[in-house]
Amino acid sequence: VTDMRWQWGAVLAMLGLWLLAVAATVCQGQITFTSFHPESREWAFNHLTVHQTTGALYIGAVNRVYKLSGNLTLMVSHDTGPEDDNKACYPPLIVQPCSEPLTSTNNVNKLLLIDYSQNRLLACGSLYQGVCKLLRLDDLFILVEPSHKKEHYLSSVNQTGTMYGVIVPSSKGQDGTLFIGTAVDGKQDYFPTISSRQLPRDPESSAMLDYELHTDFVSSLIKIPSDTLALVSHFDIYYVYGFASGSFVYFLTVQPETPENSMSSGGSSNDLFYTSRIVRLCKDDHKFHSYVSLPVGCVRNGVEYRLLQAAYLAKPGRVLAASLNISATDDVLFTVFSKGQKQYHRPPDDSALCVFTIKDINARIKERLQSCYQGEGNLELNWLLGKDVQCTKAPVPIDDSFCGLDINQPLGGSQLVTGHTLYTETRDRMTSVTSYVYNGYCVAFVGTKSGRLKKIRVDGPPHGGVQYETVLVIKEGSSILRDMAFSLDHSYLYVMSEKQVTQVPIESCDQYGTCGECLSSGDPHCGWCVLHNMCSQKDRCERADEPYRFTVALSQCVKATVYPDSIAVSEPSVPLLVKVSDVPDLAAGITCSFGNLTEVEGQVSGNQIFCLSPTAKDVPLIPADQGRYTHACVELRLNSKETGQMVISTEVKFYNCSVHQLCLSCVNSAFRCHWCKYRNLCTHDPSSCSFQEGRVNASEDCPQLVRSEEILIPAGEVKPITLKARNLPQPQSGQRGYECVLHIQGVSHRVTALRFNSSSVQCQNSSYLYEGMKISELPVDFSVVWNGNFIIDNPDNIQVHLYKCVAQRDSCGMCLKAQRKFQCGWCSGEGRCTLRHHCPPLNPYTTRWLDLSSKKVQCTNPRITEVTPVAGPPEGGTRVTIHGMNLGLAFSEMVDNVKVAGVKCSPVEEGYIIAEQIVCEMDAAPADSKAGPVQLCVGECIPALKTHSSQLYSFMPSVQGLSPTRGPESGGSKVTIMGENLGAGSSVTVLFGNQTCEFYGRTMTEIVCYSAPSLTGVGSVQISVSVDRAQVKESLSFDYIEDPTVQRIEPEWSIASGHTPLMVTGTNLDVVQEPRIRVKYGGRESVNMCKVLNSTSMSCVAPSLVAEYHPGLDTVKHADEFGFIFNNVQTLLVYNNTNFLYYPNPYFEPLSTNGVLEQKPGSPIILKGKNLVPPASGGVKLNYTVLIGETPCSVTVSETQLLCEPPNLTGQYKVMVQVGGLHVSPGAVHILSDSLLTLPAIVSIAAGGGLLLIIVILVLIAYKRKSRENDLTLKRLQMQMDNLESRVALECKEAFAELQTDINELTSDLDRAGIPHLDYRTYAMRVLFPGIEDHPVLRELEVSGNGQLSTEKALKLFAQLINNKVFLLTFIRTLELQRSFSMRDRGNVASLIMTALQGKLEYATDVLKHLLSDLIDKNLESKNHPKLLLRRTESVAEKMLTNWFAFLLHRFLKECSGEPLFMLYCAIKQQMEKGPIDAITGEARYSLSEDKLIRQQIEYKTLILNCVNPDNENSPEIPVKVLNCDTITQVKEKILDACYKNMPYSQRPRAVDMDLEWRQGRMARVVLQDEDITTKIENDWKRLNTLMHYQVSDRCVVALVPKQTSSYNIPPSASISRTSISRYDSSFRYTGSPDSLRSRAPMITPDLESGVKVWHLVKNHEHGDQKEGDRGSKMVSEIYLTRLLATKGTLQKFVDDLFETLFSTVHRGSALPLAIKYMFDFLDEQADKHGIHDQDVRHTWKSNCLPLRFWVNVIKNPQFVFDIHKSSITDACLSVVAQTFMDSCSTSEHRLGKDSPSNKLLYAKDIPNYKSWVERYYADINRLPAISDQDMNAYLAEQARLHSTEFNMLSALNEIYSYVSKYSEEVTCRPIP
Repeated sequence: VTDMRWQWGAVLAMLGLWLLAVAATVCQGQITFTSFHPESREWAFNHLTVHQTTGALYIGAVNRVYKLSGNLTLMVSHDTGPEDDNKACYPPLIVQPCSEPLTSTNNVNKLLLIDYSQNRLLACGSLYQGVCKLLRLDDLFILVEPSHKKEHYLSSVNQTGTMYGVIVPSSKGQDGTLFIGTAVDGKQDYFPTISSRQLPRDPESSAMLDYELHTDFVSSLIKIPSDTLALVSHFDIYYVYGFASGSFVYFLTVQPETPENSMSSGGSSNDLFYTSRIVRLCKDDHKFHSYVSLPVGCVRNGVEYRLLQAAYLAKPGRVLAASLNISATDDVLFTVFSKGQKQYHRPPDDSALCVFTIKDINARIKERLQSCYQGEGNLELNWLLGKDVQCTKAPVPIDDSFCGLDINQPLGGSQLVTGHTLYTETRDRMTSVTSYVYNGYCVAFVGTKSGRLKKIRVDGPPHGGVQYETVLVIKEGSSILRDMAFSLDHSYLYVMSEKQVTQVPIESCDQYGTCGECLSSGDPHCGWCVLHNMCSQKDRCERADEPYRFTVALSQCVKATVYPDSIAVSEPSVPLLVKVSDVPDLAAGITCSFGNLTEVEGQVSGNQIFCLSPTAKDVPLIPADQGRYTHACVELRLNSKETGQMVISTEVKFYNCSVHQLCLSCVNSAFRCHWCKYRNLCTHDPSSCSFQEGRVNASEDCPQLVRSEEILIPAGEVKPITLKARNLPQPQSGQRGYECVLHIQGVSHRVTALRFNSSSVQCQNSSYLYEGMKISELPVDFSVVWNGNFIIDNPDNIQVHLYKCVAQRDSCGMCLKAQRKFQCGWCSGEGRCTLRHHCPPLNPYTTRWLDLSSKKVQCTNPRITEVTPVAGPPEGGTRVTIHGMNLGLAFSEMVDNVKVAGVKCSPVEEGYIIAEQIVCEMDAAPADSKAGPVQLCVGECIPALKTHSSQLYSFMPSVQGLSPTRGPESGGSKVTIMGENLGAGSSVTVLFGNQTCEFYGRTMTEIVCYSAPSLTGVGSVQISVSVDRAQVKESLSFDYIEDPTVQRIEPEWSIASGHTPLMVTGTNLDVVQEPRIRVKYGGRESVNMCKVLNSTSMSCVAPSLVAEYHPGLDTVKHADEFGFIFNNVQTLLVYNNTNFLYYPNPYFEPLSTNGVLEQKPGSPIILKGKNLVPPASGGVKLNYTVLIGETPCSVTVSETQLLCEPPNLTGQYKVMVQVGGLHVSPGAVHILSDSLLTLPAIVSIAAGGGLLLIIVILVLIAYKRKSRENDLTLKRLQMQMDNLESRVALECKEAFAELQTDINELTSDLDRAGIPHLDYRTYAMRVLFPGIEDHPVLRELEVSGNGQLSTEKALKLFAQLINNKVFLLTFIRTLELQRSFSMRDRGNVASLIMTALQGKLEYATDVLKHLLSDLIDKNLESKNHPKLLLRRTESVAEKMLTNWFAFLLHRFLKECSGEPLFMLYCAIKQQMEKGPIDAITGEARYSLSEDKLIRQQIEYKTLILNCVNPDNENSPEIPVKVLNCDTITQVKEKILDACYKNMPYSQRPRAVDMDLEWRQGRMARVVLQDEDITTKIENDWKRLNTLMHYQVSDRCVVALVPKQTSSYNIPPSASISRTSISRYDSSFRYTGSPDSLRSRAPMITPDLESGVKVWHLVKNHEHGDQKEGDRGSKMVSEIYLTRLLATKGTLQKFVDDLFETLFSTVHRGSALPLAIKYMFDFLDEQADKHGIHDQDVRHTWKSNCLPLRFWVNVIKNPQFVFDIHKSSITDACLSVVAQTFMDSCSTSEHRLGKDSPSNKLLYAKDIPNYKSWVERYYADINRLPAISDQDMNAYLAEQARLHSTEFNMLSALNEIYSYVSKYSEEVTCRPIP
């Protein structure tokens, strides 16, 4: 909170900054993202990184480095620019003065790296030749800014995305290394393209950023040779990404290809081919001999993607790993490539997402190395070597970690390393990628050019990737930059464009509303939370682990079926059975809700739910008049009572049969409806319609009309209508009969009808009329009804057709054309079309009525109405179309009967329309033909059948000229041919030479067509015009000239809105007819007009870049395509020879807040804005017009303001600015008349006051928000803690399961071999005399000289004294009073007395009770706290008590408590050995003890070694699990453990006596040792050899053989040579003289002499000056604590087992040892005797007496009980368990604080539980029956008898006697009471 307050203070202090860089909010539909914007819009963001433990964001921008909190609140801002500089100043002016002109220069951030080991940030910029700063992470304080040496200048390139750095962190006590790759922009002499540099811990170090190695011959850097730049002037290497993996550092680069032969390729950078490459270096290679570079790319469907855009190193997750056939812990590299190899700086939009495995990349590199080192081919690194350099043969073994040799220099290659293509995108180029693993799935997040974020589930080959969501993140559509990062908890992704950083949620599952949508979305985060009816992540769904509550499979979505699924509206409260599948336990209850009608309780029985349908009052209404809607669908929702949410919904239909008015719709409805034919109603209830009432259930039983022939009735004729039908009902008594109802033109006609029988009915005679002579036939709807309105179904929709013969048939031809069915004919007397009986004959023998059925019928009086065309060429071929009346009734009548202007014209059948139209084709006309009419006969040429046209047809098209007479050879010119009668003829063709001119249109005077491209190139071609068959004779020619070209455009820029003037210079521009200029951007094309001035110049107006301006266009843009539309000239459609730029539109700020600016007359109007003067070279400026109202004003323009001298006006006017295509109004201006007004002063004071008030309110609101944010932060922290806990729990679970299997194996071994208990004597010795192996009490007494017998005799007498209780007690008390009688002496005397009295345990027990009784008295007298009794070993009694328990509990240990103790020891050992253990410090990855925890991230791998069976070389090899970071001794120990697992430790060989041989094949055997000549020594630190050092791989064969002093004891016959491997000469074998063996001996030098310090995994802190800083700190970062927790969780069961055994009175078949009950009873007696009734005191005495005195000792030292070896890490863990054991026995409150030791915190939750066990244990013991002295003595005697011979009593007495000698005076003077 203090931190927050500080921030708030800072924000207030920087109010200006706050207003600028306030975190904005981006809205997407309903999604709101938090964003952060730069201080100034011009200062773009460049880089972003997130701290992996604090979660803070660091952003490198132009001129700034920001530190933001996880929710994008600005915490610190650090200025890096702008500063005065010039790129040409080298060294920079901060080092020495510079003569170049200086300008204020922006500092672009090119590198932003967190150096975790030193808690600092490395930020490198573009200023001062590219210097860097080291900033403190907390507050961005500058630690150092090295700039005084040439090494400090990395590169002056001021573009971001060209440099990449990789920090290889320091190992303990050593400096880190920084690998840097950078573009150098032609300054190859100043800056290396790649180098490795020192990163000392001390920021002030003079070696900061120095090259790791820099000598005259070799250095840790590579420069681009100047020869390469001479060949390819634009050559540079752009570093896109870099990372460290394993022992290598990798860079991904893009660079131009260099030509194979030394031809110079000067051309522009547009023409270059680019190659993306992967570069690999060894981390430790300071000479860069290991530099290997291979091309990378990927291919899909034959398309190559080779231009790298972005990359990201990640883990694959389970699913992807399986498909790539790697392990989930291997590294994979995600990459984004654009298509092809050209235009790297403006790459194509077609792009691909690919994945590479590092394994595969390394394998490709290894193959390349192997082939080169076999002398094959060239080094293939032209850009560096300048020529083909041959590979040098060097037969060295090349393994996976080969780091190059001097002989072969850096190595290139041309074999493409291809990745797996996962996803391609053709339009929206992908620009960035990151990924993480969720639930085993790898999810890639890909940013695009348009500001979108694609979420892709990566399944790997063959399926690739599935894009399941796209989110628009950057509203203005600008590109997403390469750097993206996750928040610490992986719930957000930070996405960055140049103008904003946005926090995007990783998943938005809640957008899916149904289970189906959710689970088919493809988002691996999403599952369906059934009872909450929501799509979410699993951890957001309550009790998600219970069955069916959370589903991720589409097939497991809840399904429901309801029986019955339809209910009649008249049936209330119907019981419904809903069957559901895939549902969780619904015991909490279900309610059923029907739409918004009602909700009822559901009865659940398994997966069936019973619901009652709504009651009568709640049933939905279905009104009967709504014909179409016969039912209502109501949603039946089943809601869980537990959550109140819907579980599943289904549909129930409520239907209403009575809506149906017709039988067929009733019985055919989807529901159970019945038709009552006599009552004419539909019902759902069959009982309400009896069989007698005509119940109909099937459609065939419905009364209905049946289709027969068409019903045709002439209008006005009286006719009956007979109809066929089925099932016609007979009207019952009281019911009316049948009627026909016809609906004619909106009027209903009812006609009585007669039912003949059930299948026939007839409408009676009647006539029907309709209006209008335009309608020849009218279909009429009709229906048959009975009983007034009971309708008979008409399923075929039978209609009555009324017709009139006369309508539309006003000529004989038209009449006879009518269809036969109408029976119409032509009444020749009356000249109209009628029915026959309306045309009476004049006499019985002749008829005037013609119809087609009569023979040789012909219509007389043909007539021609129109002829087209009316002219044509005399050569014929023209098709003439003749329209008219009565033009024949068949085509045959017209053949040979048509002449046009006297020339035969042959009719064409496809053009003939009976009686109406003839099309004929002209024959050639004689030379002297004149114009004439069309003549024709119908059939025969008699006057009645003959006619001619009034129009005349003539012969004469002619051509006179054309325009234009020349055009470009690409064609497309619009050519007009002029002449007379050019509209003649039916078809026209124009040929230019042999090419057709594309016809456009013609009139009588001109033909227009478009010229085709010239086939013969430049030159003249003849033009021929053909009309039909005629060639129009006229010699016209057209000149094809060279296509127009464009040489220059001035100026080469415009603004986004376009419409600025451009001058285009070129050749032949005047032949272009409608020149236009075009531009394409973002998929949209825009075109503008040009005007030709002369053949070499034209003026154009720039097209706009976008349709409407939006704020994203604040940067300079390149159009995707720019060109000209010149007729058909294709080459200029895309004009590449220009670098045409679009500058942002000028922007004007509003004149004032309210939009009206008050102005005094005559004072200039100032319009403020930005982008007013584009920063273009050349003198062209934008042309501004400013209108005040309608009046223009004179304008002066500067970069940020426009000054307008207003005309002499008063009043209010709108201000309008016009520039190019931009018309904007920044507001209005109010020019005051000259008068003094104080009102504005008053207003401004009021406004000022108001503003102040608003600021105060804003401050308060912000404060409120801040405190709310704090609460949120707290909640978020809580969530993170919960997440952490569950993560640890999971880890424990897995580790425990693994350990359990190990322990099961162990248990089965124990069943065979048994627990290796020590025998009684060894056990007793270890407890009584710890650390002394060969004690005198174990041997016979030996006295030097010849006094053996007398000594023995004396000692026997002394034994009698000892057996005198009074003497013994006095002796002990006397000794204890002596000041020189040390603690050690007390323990020793106590142990000696117990060994001497081993055979007399009853006596020893009596003495012990006396001594304890004394001790208690003394304790209470001295007013000491009673609880301190027996706490420390300060008296003989206390040690005697320990020894007494040791004797008497031996059997209990062996039979009962030994097993859980041994299991705990084994579990600890197994678990510790699963992770790395430092051989020197004893620290381990897995530990219970914080002090013995490795604090670093140690990379390690588990290997299985196959060990030769030491007992029998031929039996199967024994697999042994080891780690590649184990020292050789550790490996030997593990092998011994595996080979001799059934053998006690003391009987096994010792690791020091054995050698470890690595057997490669049958002959080669290599001895591995902790230290030998290959041991690495760096800076006085010597690192022990590990398996990794020797590069021992999985499944290697090893053997343990006894150590040999010299390898010459190998039999001479054996040809096996045993060697020590060296990194350099691994191919040598040591044979020869013994001298050569010295190099074999391990070079172990005493640390003190040489000052060399030995280390294994971590450097010992005793040596560093950091001891306090690192170790003393209580702040164990969360990761380490979790490791303690994880280890604790794994071992929990074993600790519980042990404690349960020790704190339980009933044991696996054996009773509580008598000694415990006896001693506890004795203590209770003592307490009673002294009147101590405080239970806590009694409890503490018991705890001090047994658990603390005995058990703690045994737990900490299991080697006292078993034949085992205890390592220091096991010891540390056992100490933590022992401490917990002590805490459990204590009565004091177990209080914890932040300073409590971690071991207390670790078991904080368990101790209260254990305490209750202890209390119960003591209470149970108390309740057991007391043991009588007699029983106890018998038990003691039995124990004494069993072990009476274990120790030599005389030796023990002799030892005791030495104390009598020492204190003889005091002993002899002491009066015996």
